[in-house]
Amino acid sequence: MSSDVIITRRDDHVLDIELSRPDHGNALTPVMAEAITSALRTLDPDTRAVLVRGAGTDFCTGRSAAMPPAGTRATALDLRRLISDPVLDFYQVLREVPVPVVSQVRGRASGVGCAIAALADVAVAADTALFQVPEMNHDIAPTLVMNALADRLPRAVLARLVLTRDAISAPEAKALGLIGVVAATDALEAETERIVAQLARNSVATVRAVKAFLSTAPEASFASRKELAALINSVATAERFR
Repeated sequence: MSSDVIITRRDDHVLDIELSRPDHGNALTPVMAEAITSALRTLDPDTRAVLVRGAGTDFCTGRSAAMPPAGTRATALDLRRLISDPVLDFYQVLREVPVPVVSQVRGRASGVGCAIAALADVAVAADTALFQVPEMNHDIAPTLVMNALADRLPRAVLARLVLTRDAISAPEAKALGLIGVVAATDALEAETERIVAQLARNSVATVRAVKAFLSTAPEASFASRKELAALINSVATAERFR
């Protein structure tokens, strides 16, 4: 496991993932992404929740440079394999975690960091946190981040983030639907732990049932949602009578 990410299976059945490159703004490296992906794909079956946080003053300021050296000859397929697919696969794994994901955000959440926060089921941010998609400042089309955010945000909000590159405050991010909870900086740890502790007290069947509905229902018709709700509820409740 990379020392740049610390992954701990807590005694309360919570998987704690700490991005640990504070001197580099916790920018995500390929090795970090691979370690997180492996941990999420091999969750202990008793896991109730996943917590993602960053060491130091920032949550995650983006992705470490993945571009090939100047003068490298590469096709579009080479670049896709090197640059696009790894981070898109990483986002997919985050999205498909079968239990609730909680992110704790302080400082900057930029690019990949913004996407990780938004992909969480509950993003808890300090009131001083800032969210930004700054790629176009470097003449980069941020379609990878946009893919992660596309079903989290209305089109106008996504366009505003990407095209203006504005850094938005945590209260505004909450109003726009990017995150779920804002806490005073000195209360961030306590508020995050309160939410995680509540999830840890639930059964595996219940947290997985709720996550399954959250993951599936938005894309379903009313009739399909009705059947899905009944099926998931019945299966989860049946675990209490075994």
